[in-house]
Amino acid sequence: MTPPPTLPAPRLPVIGWRTFAGAAHVDQHSLLDHPRHLPTTSGRAAILLALECLDVGPGDLVLLPTYHCPTMVSPVKTLGADAAFYPIDEHGAPRLDWLSTHAPASTKALLVPHYFGLPQPMEAVRAWCDARGIALIEDCAHAMFGRAGSRAIGAWGDVAIASLTKFFPTPEGGILALNHAGLTMPALTPASRIDQIKAGSDILHMGAAHDRLTGLNRLIRGAFALKSLLRQLVRGGSGSGAGAGGKTAAPSRHGELDEAEEIDANMALIDLPLSHRALTHASGWISRRVPRRRIVEARRHHYAFFTEAFSGRDGVRPLLPALPADCAPYVFPLWVRTPDPGYAEMRRLGVPVSRWDRLWPGVPALPGDAGKSWSHHVLQLACHQDLTDADLRRIVEQVERLFITSPETTLETTPAASPPVASAP
Repeated sequence: MTPPPTLPAPRLPVIGWRTFAGAAHVDQHSLLDHPRHLPTTSGRAAILLALECLDVGPGDLVLLPTYHCPTMVSPVKTLGADAAFYPIDEHGAPRLDWLSTHAPASTKALLVPHYFGLPQPMEAVRAWCDARGIALIEDCAHAMFGRAGSRAIGAWGDVAIASLTKFFPTPEGGILALNHAGLTMPALTPASRIDQIKAGSDILHMGAAHDRLTGLNRLIRGAFALKSLLRQLVRGGSGSGAGAGGKTAAPSRHGELDEAEEIDANMALIDLPLSHRALTHASGWISRRVPRRRIVEARRHHYAFFTEAFSGRDGVRPLLPALPADCAPYVFPLWVRTPDPGYAEMRRLGVPVSRWDRLWPGVPALPGDAGKSWSHHVLQLACHQDLTDADLRRIVEQVERLFITSPETTLETTPAASPPVASAP
């Protein structure tokens, strides 16, 4: 008998019965506890709103790291401002020595991310910005929990932003947090009734698409397959919305696009009405009500699992093996000596992995910069709370197969029995 196909490993958290297990609170600060925070539709929307709060517009200059997701840059361009790039060191911190010499006097804001969910030291960055009258945007898209030195995550910047979808099973969501007393929280347009219904249904559909709602999976998938079929009949189309076994594709969200679609979406200018729309009730409820201890503890456990699995191996190494005590990682950064063509194969198989290999056009080669090297060599392996032990083992197996095997082994000669991990990245 042919064994059933391996279920997809989700690249981002998905709703399931385990989502509500465990203690509600954990001894780590969250951006959701920030005294002046506003839920937004996405982390990218939060960056745009942060720039608007700082009155960034045409003719203004924003400094961004060379290692970046295009979603950091597109809000700057959408507002007509200019973007320039600064180098980072081997830990991901801004090269303040370079900035002190080369940062343009016209710089209005500096964006500094906590890469991979590991807090960056921010005291020196805060002092550098204060000495020059430059606004600090603290990018916590990867870092929902923890502390950075003497302050909580998100408390260092004049403004801070975060992403809900990277930590909670929501189809949308971000956070804008204000620390500067002189800044005013923006007013957002309420979500429409259709948006509210769609958010709730997408949450359920995503869980059922990954078989995480035992007892309801087939019912939910069937309902969405019927809805897709009826829509096609009404439109007179012949496209297929349902796959084998009556399954429909998981609802589209940033983390579920294929790589080409994701890059195009990130490089595009931002939808301004969507960026100024309030978060849906379902997404907000999930982010507030889901117990946090499981999120933090599972991510830390998975990070430690990958660190042990890839330490001392030829061809790969944990980029940042030391996990700070007070944080919850977003992904596990793996440095790979020869990432191609293996990375493309991982994506083809649906392994929950990504790479920031398409930088914004015009990023310069700067002395002492780790950013451009990271964009090629660093793979971001999912380590979120909704990965099973089997998912983790399959990720390790694929890394070993593609990057740690002997030189004689090629993709063509790899046994077909190696278990793939299928996901909609």
